[in-house]
Amino acid sequence: MYFLKQVATLAVAACGIVPCTALAQQQECNGRLHVLVLEAQTGEVLPGALVSIGERQSISDENGLSQLEGLCPGQQHLHVQELGYVTIDRDISFAAGDTLRISLRSAGKTLDAVEILDHKQALNTTTSVTTLHAEDLDKLKGNNLANVLKAIPGVTMIQTGATIAKPVINGQYSNRILILNNGIRQEGQQWGSEHAPEIDPFIAQNISVVKGAEAIRYGADAMGGVVIIEPPALPADSTIHGELNLVGASNGRSGTASGMLSGNFKKVPALAWRVQGTAKQSGDFRTADYFLENTGAKELNYSAALGYTKEHFGLGAFYSHFNTKLGIFNGSHIGSTDDLNAALAHGTPFIYRPFSYAINAPRQEVIHDLLKLNAHVHLNDYLHLNVQYGFQRDSRKEFDIRRGGRTSLPSQDLSLYTQTLNIAMEYFNGTHWKATFGLDGLYQNNENVPGTLTVPIIPDYIAKGAGAHAIGRYLHDNYELEAGLRYDYKRVDAAGYNRDQDLYGDTRTFHNVTSSLGAVWHASRELDLRTNIGTAFRPATVNELFSNGIHQSVNAWEQGDSTLVSEKSLKWISSLQYNNAPGWLSVLLDVYANYFNNYIYLDPTGTVHESLSGAFPVYKQRQVNARFLGADLTANLRFAKHFEYTLKGSVVRAKNTTDNAFLPMVPADRLEQALQYKYDPLPFLHESYLQLAHVYVARQNRYDMASEIAPPPDAYHLLNLNIGTRLAWGKQSLNVNFAVENLTNTLYKDYLNRFRYFAHDLGRNFVLRLTYRI
Repeated sequence: MYFLKQVATLAVAACGIVPCTALAQQQECNGRLHVLVLEAQTGEVLPGALVSIGERQSISDENGLSQLEGLCPGQQHLHVQELGYVTIDRDISFAAGDTLRISLRSAGKTLDAVEILDHKQALNTTTSVTTLHAEDLDKLKGNNLANVLKAIPGVTMIQTGATIAKPVINGQYSNRILILNNGIRQEGQQWGSEHAPEIDPFIAQNISVVKGAEAIRYGADAMGGVVIIEPPALPADSTIHGELNLVGASNGRSGTASGMLSGNFKKVPALAWRVQGTAKQSGDFRTADYFLENTGAKELNYSAALGYTKEHFGLGAFYSHFNTKLGIFNGSHIGSTDDLNAALAHGTPFIYRPFSYAINAPRQEVIHDLLKLNAHVHLNDYLHLNVQYGFQRDSRKEFDIRRGGRTSLPSQDLSLYTQTLNIAMEYFNGTHWKATFGLDGLYQNNENVPGTLTVPIIPDYIAKGAGAHAIGRYLHDNYELEAGLRYDYKRVDAAGYNRDQDLYGDTRTFHNVTSSLGAVWHASRELDLRTNIGTAFRPATVNELFSNGIHQSVNAWEQGDSTLVSEKSLKWISSLQYNNAPGWLSVLLDVYANYFNNYIYLDPTGTVHESLSGAFPVYKQRQVNARFLGADLTANLRFAKHFEYTLKGSVVRAKNTTDNAFLPMVPADRLEQALQYKYDPLPFLHESYLQLAHVYVARQNRYDMASEIAPPPDAYHLLNLNIGTRLAWGKQSLNVNFAVENLTNTLYKDYLNRFRYFAHDLGRNFVLRLTYRI
């Protein structure tokens, strides 16, 4: 209650900045309305729909979104028209910045010669999907992918210091989370907890998280969920579209610049293009009390896309390059067992250094290249064929503090080459039945580049995989039913030399049949209920089978187990989504249960490996049965015309059922709440807001000391402030966002930070974001 009183006090104070007496003044007609147009039976987005209010008109894009500007908020008449669908004419009431969802029903006939501007396989699933749209991403720009995804309930992140983070979905991370980068499954050295996804979030227009076990659609590894990165579609007109982003942050004294341009060729209107690039640099980050030495970062990323689209077919090409250099906190490098015990007891660095942009050893240098070629053909009104080829090259170098002048040599130098091929046939009979049939292939070659003068932590290997799946969907006005079946096969040939120069490795084959059942019940126009149950499997990875050495970036000695078998899981997730008709209340509740057979995890042995390189706690791969239960909640309440209260919460309960013990590195309970005040004080300001947010993370009390090298840290509270607005003139706009993270400069540690043993998390951070669009 005390916190709510403080929020209310701030809201009242905001009236002094943005005069509340202005509410009585005549309203300016400068409101913006987003309209999402969907197909009523399938729930798919509808591009090309004409959306109009009075003289204001807009055409929905490939994501089904249209935008109307210069509107007077309040009561208006909405007109939505699309070829082959029943036209909608209705009176609506809205506030500036609202998003309205409209479902169009088929007119009952098939029309020919409808121009298809772009093609994208829609994500139709009976499980829970949460999407961050462009307006959400604008407030998060400058963050890495894991920090962006943390805005979604049920998604947290596992950190390795201040510079490296990976997403955690319902307690699962690394090889149990699948990331689709523009339709291609991201393949890097993702087995490492400190190997962050090699993706530039600035490339995305939408980022979606699917929380179900989506192994049927995407294959092995999608046990905990799927992250889908969607770049903007290529434009269908000759107008040049552009975006420039500038981000500055005080903590780390970082600066980021990112730009994007797109258009098409006037002489060949069907041929469209897009180019994009990002540059970023930051120095040592700071806790509330001290700098974290050697935590700087540099990034240089770019991408290009080309697409040719006609009425019944299309071709596309996409290329992206990601290049980063990351410093690893120097205080995590421990010289002896006595030093390790002293560091754990002290909990903070023994030596404080001043700020620096220098990135020394230990550090990571990662380069990731991705090439995508795709084609789609509309064979007839019912059948669509999609073919997609992907090539990826991932180069990872890890540098440690070494003796004998070898610090300039990487201690690990890995090159991974991945090729994928996906073929899918989509069928829809125009009324109730929809089906997808797919074939997938994978070829990987991982090499340890010579010249490191160290023994690689994993051997060289070649992996080959193939899969086939079928998904059937029945669509009705009030409900949807779905069933799927998939078969996967994978072969891994691994070989390497250990520290005694003995040859080791093996050939392992894995195969499995997975299935899923799901349903959606549209109980009313305001209430949807979803449920999905599915099996999934994950072959043991090469590091889990054969690793035996120092993993410097996480300050650990890791031992694999060549006898490990595949993980298998059964996940059930059900969702309730309520949006009341007046629009002042929305609720999304997900509950899930995930049961694992042969769950693999790194278990501390309680011993320390001491060598010339330092002292490293020893972890060994272990396999047990496990259970994950949890719930995620999002609720929004609009009141008093300009106020909105948001509540987000997530809980995970995980258990090693083999030993009746707790599992390590499971997210603690998390609760977030925010109070937002929306009001445009001047005619040229749009979608202005002031938001104060509170984050509470509980202490993780469900742990076994045998699986930890130090007790979990205490619970903590954080306050965050966010202010933003949009200036618009003609077709141009400027979004301005100012944020203060950790407003009270709290000194705290997070349980999912692997370096919590040696230092605290980040202190106060001022962030300014500018986005200019044409």
